[in-house]
Amino acid sequence: MSEQNLTRETLVEFFGAEEYSRLCRHEAGHALVAFLFKRPLEYVKMTNSKDRPGVTRITGSELDGSAHIAIAGHISEFIIRKNFACDLDTVMRELPMELNRSDADYQSFQAACYYFQMSETNVVEQCYNILMACQKALLVIVDGLEQRTCMTCEEIAALFQK
Repeated sequence: MSEQNLTRETLVEFFGAEEYSRLCRHEAGHALVAFLFKRPLEYVKMTNSKDRPGVTRITGSELDGSAHIAIAGHISEFIIRKNFACDLDTVMRELPMELNRSDADYQSFQAACYYFQMSETNVVEQCYNILMACQKALLVIVDGLEQRTCMTCEEIAALFQK
């Protein structure tokens, strides 16, 4: 499947409908938090790769917010799956059981926390608060990814100008 032909239908066929939705919820969290941290976000898109099903393209080499961006996908997917009906204690208790220690996002999160000498617990709490405060925008990004497979920074910025 070439990248030019990636549509919702081809990605649903590749991943399955439920998994594709889960992946979009995950990638939307990365994109939203990257945007809110004012990182140079180019786009967020879904791909046909089992190893890297979503790409949040951030240019530059700055590291501000990298721990938050890394863990945002997991928190986003978790709280949307729970229909935003979970408190921080639930996230802190249940999310770690779902995380794969070899997951690239989780490893980036741990490395960034170590590098910036930040508490993992504080980063998760801050990220949870950001995502809960931006539920509407997060869901619009999820829907945009599910339907069109790609959103630009400009499209995400437009969500906050309404």
